[in-house]
Amino acid sequence: MNTLICLARMPEIGKVKSRIAETAGAARAYEIYVQLVKQCRKLLDSLDESIEVEVTLAEPFDFIKGQQFFGMRPFYSLQAPGDLGQRMCVAAIRGFEGGAQKVILIGSDCPSLTPEHISQAIRILDEFPVVFGKARDGGYYLLGMTRVIPELFGNLPWSGDELLAQSVARLTESGIPHGLLPELCDIDTLEDWEEYVG
Repeated sequence: MNTLICLARMPEIGKVKSRIAETAGAARAYEIYVQLVKQCRKLLDSLDESIEVEVTLAEPFDFIKGQQFFGMRPFYSLQAPGDLGQRMCVAAIRGFEGGAQKVILIGSDCPSLTPEHISQAIRILDEFPVVFGKARDGGYYLLGMTRVIPELFGNLPWSGDELLAQSVARLTESGIPHGLLPELCDIDTLEDWEEYVG
């Protein structure tokens, strides 16, 4: 079994896309995030039926509202406390404890991500224990694993442009090989969004 877990926030004005809100205001940031969530839902709905889908949300949420935004297909859960690395680690652990052979973690802010990218990640995990989806800003839009690798979750620059490089360096130090997906742009700034919509 393969499990895809989307770490996200429920759309709420003032609580999403803070970097966009700094330049365009909270209302505009909310509008953009809603569009990102709609695109994320299309992705989740389009995935092969053999893939278990989970949406894990950052704050306590209304289940019905969650389904309105992210759809009927996913299993819903609440993210663990802590920084992004801790939340990702717990999500991955839960996925493997639930019986997954491969766990793929994504966010809700990469509208260019397609079911084909997910299928490619699963194929790469047949050969490597780790796969990254390389983001243009130096981070990553996807992390896939065949087991929990603690080196990938502690004390990393989660919002920095060295995230992928430092993650790869840690794997190299531990002798763990990895694969890469094509580079995509995730949406962190108003400029990212404007470039995406053209």
